[in-house]
Amino acid sequence: TKGWSDGKACQSPMTQLPDGKWEIVIPTNDTIRTVHFVFTNAKAWDNNNSANWDIYMGGGGPPPVVHSNIITVSVLVDLSHAIQNRGFTYGDTVEARFGYYSTAKEVVTIPLLRQGISTFYAGTGDVTSTYGDTLDYVYYSVKNGKDNVEGFYNFDYKGAIQGEAQFRQVRVTKKSISVADTVRGSSNLHRPPFFRNMAVIAQDVLVTLECDVRPAIVHLLEGGEPLLDIQGTLNVGDPDSVLMLGVAVNGPITGSWSNTVGPDWGAHLMTLPEKRMVDDGTQGDRAAGDSVFTIQFQLTRADEDVVGQEFKFGIGGGDNEGGFGNNHWENVDDFLPNATIQAQFGSIDPKFYSEWDYSRGAAKSSVSSRNGIPDLFVLHPNHPNPFNPSTAIRYTLAHPEKVFLSVYNLAGEKVDVLLYGELQKSGTHEISWQAGNLGSGVYLIRMQAGDFVRTRKIMLMK
Repeated sequence: TKGWSDGKACQSPMTQLPDGKWEIVIPTNDTIRTVHFVFTNAKAWDNNNSANWDIYMGGGGPPPVVHSNIITVSVLVDLSHAIQNRGFTYGDTVEARFGYYSTAKEVVTIPLLRQGISTFYAGTGDVTSTYGDTLDYVYYSVKNGKDNVEGFYNFDYKGAIQGEAQFRQVRVTKKSISVADTVRGSSNLHRPPFFRNMAVIAQDVLVTLECDVRPAIVHLLEGGEPLLDIQGTLNVGDPDSVLMLGVAVNGPITGSWSNTVGPDWGAHLMTLPEKRMVDDGTQGDRAAGDSVFTIQFQLTRADEDVVGQEFKFGIGGGDNEGGFGNNHWENVDDFLPNATIQAQFGSIDPKFYSEWDYSRGAAKSSVSSRNGIPDLFVLHPNHPNPFNPSTAIRYTLAHPEKVFLSVYNLAGEKVDVLLYGELQKSGTHEISWQAGNLGSGVYLIRMQAGDFVRTRKIMLMK
């Protein structure tokens, strides 16, 4: 048994019995009343639908929570973000489940139905809870009979149970309450859900994962709180330490949260080729020394690697990017044999790294120019997406450059030219594209500026 750094938890291997079951004996004492636990095979977690498993000890456990007020809950959710990211498709089932962590008499599932031909889904159900209390809930997509919980984190959570931060909350104020999770914004508590696409990739894909660490540097330069290692002692308070220590990535995209050298997190991750990221021009790194760290992973159909990947970054190998259970979730583009994930350190907790504008990929102040932090070429996600009939395309230039911007269909045919070699100054630019008479479907925006080439998928829905 190995104790965790917080002194409150431990991890222990289980023993397989002859009948195939697994067993563990946990020594305890009279002061322990409840044991919370999760299962893992070192690749995936089974944590009872994110509510954890419990064993109550000593006199039958704590007094039960009594709820007696029947609350009618109306739910409205926008799934355009989930559709755009291939985590949900029309024909899948989506549900809102209320009452986790004993915030209701029992967990109640509210099926949600599509509203007309929109991307909005709605439903109503009764939940037995208590006036004045908080009701915990979460969204599930169901495909081929398999549940898929959303990736969510409550940045405002102040409670004592770490896992509860992965649930949405609504206050029970009266007999009928409404929930509308339709607000755009990465930190808004009522943002639309994101679902990992758990389908096996369509073809083998070489994934280049990039991590821009400038948000951490800017945060510390502006006097922000240190980056605390929640599972160790690799706290980072000096902005110069970010580049000196380097970056590791952990999680299922690397094969496992675990490793054969030591604990799940720690400086030893920087010695493991499947965890250590580089900024030296190798492994798909576009430019050495530009504060963007890179690593490559080969996903294969033979290994049943899935589209939806999960990972988390750590300066120097420490678990210091965000809170427990607050990870990155990305659905890999498997239309082509090569894919790039452009991630920014700390985007999983934009309130903590508030000095950085993640939508622009730049500091909110003059810190970058004052301290020589390099800017990047970026093709930002278009908005809205899906769209009809027009969408705004934004891009950032690190320095003046000739820009080529074209639109292709999935057959590789060029259907429109927005810019052709126009010399533009550094900074962020925006251009609107009108789809005209083109039919509904997925199109590709391709941008070239000097050596920078990037392609993004956009969805036209008429």
